[in-house]
Amino acid sequence: MRKAFGIVLGCILLCGLVMAALPATPPQPPPPTTITINGNVATDGVDTPWFDWKYGSGATVQWVNSTPYHCQIIFFMGNSPISVNALHLGPGATSVVYPLNKAPAPPAGWPTGKVYKLYKYQVVLAGHPTHPTFDPGGGPRP
Repeated sequence: MRKAFGIVLGCILLCGLVMAALPATPPQPPPPTTITINGNVATDGVDTPWFDWKYGSGATVQWVNSTPYHCQIIFFMGNSPISVNALHLGPGATSVVYPLNKAPAPPAGWPTGKVYKLYKYQVVLAGHPTHPTFDPGGGPRP
């Protein structure tokens, strides 16, 4: 009986050592939020008029210009959750993937899941006959 107990205990310890030696898989960041610029007034010029992300999750964003016009994406007065305040996209172009890492940390005690900072930006279609400007936005949540 003692021998069987020793074998079982040895197997348990060996399994524990093997599990401890295996590398932990780090959490994967979410795929980029892709916002398609469509120039449609009913959707505020984009397919995602509002997007949000979890603060500190490694979230990223990119824009795709599906219009035949050059467009500008402009965050005003340095109020941008990405590393640039403005970007230009030609017809059919896709922006680089930008980390959403410029947002401040949530205030202490802020409710989970509720956006705590608003980022409005403008999408301007240059060369369009009416030169429309749209005002979609986004924001982080804890």
